[in-house]
This record gives sequence, C-alpha cells and structure tokens, in this order.
Amino acid sequence: MKERLKKMFSVSPLKITVVVTLLALTLFLLDVPFLRFMELKALDLRILSRGKIPSGGETVIAVIDEKSLAELGRWPWPRTTIAKLVDILKIHGAKAIGFDIVFAEPDENSSLKTLYELTQDARKIGITDKRLRALLGEKKALADNDAILARAIKKAQNVTLGYFFHISKKEVAHLTEQDIEATIENISGSKYSMIKAAKNVNETAIVHAYAAAPNLKQLSEAAENSGYFNAFPDSDGAIRWSPLVIKFRDTYYSSLAMSLLIQYLDWPMCVLNLGEFGVEGIKIEKMEVPTDDTGRVLVNYLGPAKTFPHYSVSDIMNGRLSPDKFQGKIVIIGATATGIYDLRVTPFSTVYPGVEIHATVIDNILHQNFLKQSWWIKFLDVLSIIIVGLIMGLLIPRLKAISGIMISLLFIGAFITANITLFSRYNMWLNLIYPVLTMLAVYLVITVYRYITEEREKKKIRNAFQYYLTP
Repeated sequence: MKERLKKMFSVSPLKITVVVTLLALTLFLLDVPFLRFMELKALDLRILSRGKIPSGGETVIAVIDEKSLAELGRWPWPRTTIAKLVDILKIHGAKAIGFDIVFAEPDENSSLKTLYELTQDARKIGITDKRLRALLGEKKALADNDAILARAIKKAQNVTLGYFFHISKKEVAHLTEQDIEATIENISGSKYSMIKAAKNVNETAIVHAYAAAPNLKQLSEAAENSGYFNAFPDSDGAIRWSPLVIKFRDTYYSSLAMSLLIQYLDWPMCVLNLGEFGVEGIKIEKMEVPTDDTGRVLVNYLGPAKTFPHYSVSDIMNGRLSPDKFQGKIVIIGATATGIYDLRVTPFSTVYPGVEIHATVIDNILHQNFLKQSWWIKFLDVLSIIIVGLIMGLLIPRLKAISGIMISLLFIGAFITANITLFSRYNMWLNLIYPVLTMLAVYLVITVYRYITEEREKKKIRNAFQYYLTP
C-alpha cells in the first residue's frame, strides 16, 4: 500500500507534462488578461509580417487634409461647401457617399443673426409685416446653409450620414427623456431591416446605447440612410474589432460601414442573426459576416495608412482629378488634417485615419476576406496546447542537455513558422502564446526536475563511498 502511494505521488517527467499542460489549458479557458494582451500583440506582429495586401478598389477616401484647409478655409466649412462637394461627387459618378462626420449643430456660418438685425432695422423704418415676412422668407432661403446641404443630399440620392451613440450614463446625464426620444427618428435609417432571433436571446454581451447624437433632422430626412461610427479599442488602445451591432432601446442599429455597403449593393436583404449567447452573425444576401457574441467583426487590416486611395477635397472641388477615380465607387469623406484628425491605433500604426477603418471593413465584407476565429479555431487551440505539451514532455527526458536545447528551439521555431504560415495564407488566427508558453514551461520544469534528480543521485553516491575514501 505504501509503495502504491509512493508511486502515485512520485514526480516524473510525464506527470510534470500533464500538470503543466492542464495549467496552460486552465489559463487559456479563463482568458487571463495579461496573456490575452500578449496574444493581441502577437496578432499585430503577424499582420505586420504578412505585409500590405491590395484593396479591392471599390472604396476611395475624400480627405479633409491640410491642403484642403489651406485652400478652402478653416474647419468647420460652411455647409454650402459640403453641398458642392456632394454635387461634384454625384456628377463624377460616385455610387455611394458616406460621411465620417456628424452635422449635429446648425451651420454657424449661416447669417441668421444678421437676418435678425435686418428685421429689427426694417421695423424701425416702417416696412409692413407682410412685406417683412416675404423679405425674411427670401433671405432665410438664401442664408440657411443647412437647407442647401439637405437639398444637395436629397438630389444626390446616395448619401449615408454618420453619427455616434452615447454608451455611458454619464454622457447623457444632462439629457431629458424627451431629448433622447427626439433623436430616435433621426437615426431610423440605420435600423436592421430583418432580425432572426432565438427564443431566449442573451443580450448582455451586445453593446447597449443610452442616447444618440444624430445629424440635424432636415439632413437625416434627406439622406438615404445613416450609421454610427463608434469605435471600441482593446486594453492597449488599439482598434482590432469593428462593432456592427449596437442596441438602442428595443432596436438594433448598424454601423456606418454596414449602412454604406448596403446602399452600395442596392439595398439587399440584410439579416441580423441572434442566438442564445448573443449575435451569431450577419447575412447580406449570400454574403456571411462572421461576428463574435457582441456583434463585432475582427478587422483584417490590409496595410498602413493610404492603403485605400486618398484624394484631397480641395483637389476634388477644384477639378484637378479625373472623374474616373470616383465612377461607381464608394466615397467616404473624413478628416486627416492635424487638429481635426480622427486618430486611431492599429496594428500597422499608432497614427491611423479612423475613416480608413470603415473602408477596411467594407472591403473585408465585399471580398469575404476575414480573419478566422471561431469555436473550431478555439478547439484547434486546445488541441495544439495538448499536443505540443505532450511532444515536448516525451522528447526532453530522452535527450541530453545540448541536444535537448537544440531540438526544443527547432520545435518551437517550427510551430511559430506553421502558425504564421496559416495566418498569412488562410487568415487563420490560431493562438500562438499559450502553446509556446506550454512548450517553454514543460522544458524548463523537466530540466529543473532532472537537475534536482541528478544532484540527489550524486549525493547518494557521495554518501555511499565516503567510508571507503580518505578525507
């Protein structure tokens, strides 16, 4: 009995391997934040090592850059300038125009204050009320830049406006229920047209909004549709996921990229699938958009900034560009100028234009070019942790010190190479950190065990022969 217990609790390389592997699996399933952070950085390195991938060519970006500000004046521009830009892009044949900008306030360049002063002066000199109303109505029509932009948007019939949601209660503390309700109508264009839901949907994982900050009502009514441009960075500040679904009250809303893409594809049926654990995915006719439970898609970045063509707004306005550059394209308008730059951190750069993230998501969906991470990928991760741990545990005890180091390094290098190859060729995001740490841990613990065992054996031999040797 004692011998059995002694064997049961004795330490061996195989038992060490099993314990280390089980510990690695436990940490993997618990998704330890620090190791998760390391895996995200390893993902960034794989994206960088893959290099630049050309875009499909359907999307271009009209940028509000330093050149545009120098030629067209400081930002914000009069809405008449934006209206002219919409007119030109429509004439150039742009199929869909999206604004990564929100027009939430009336145009400060409109001369309404001057009109008020003109009204007071007119009354002082005795102009009749009838004549005053006619004159005031005429002047307002001329001065209301928001109305001019609304007419341009309505005439173009291909504009998607961007807005953003307030995600925390602190952001809406100053708003009344009436204020929040008033904004709902202005974002109705970004509702999902069809929702397929399971009987018991767990919505806790889905992002919930408390209020919207939409565009002016007359602009929202003139636009074809709208979409939010909220972004949620990871713990290190980098944008790796794009939220395609946000719930506000009892309705689900789509992002700017999704809304713009739906308009570009001539309004196909878009279905949001909800399962027991959250979002199961989105389907646009025959195209599947894989998401996680929260409704986010993993952004497959194609390259650094300007992977998509950037055209200065001033060049567009002044006729310096060929109309062919916009014919049949998706044109996203956004800011890149210093001071109004929508800065984002991505795997390629710490300074990346946020407007280009929308373009990347659109390209990923159009070409079904997604980074694959699903339940079966996680199953492969579990298998790889077990297999590499066992292989290392069986190899190391049979090798000498130097050959053990060499074989271990070659094995780890081969695994990393295979992981990077699968990522580059097949977009498979297999976990890299946990299997590598498992191999290193198994090697180190078994090496320490062998060292302790050898020291113990040397001590036994020394004690056995001490009576036969002189001091």
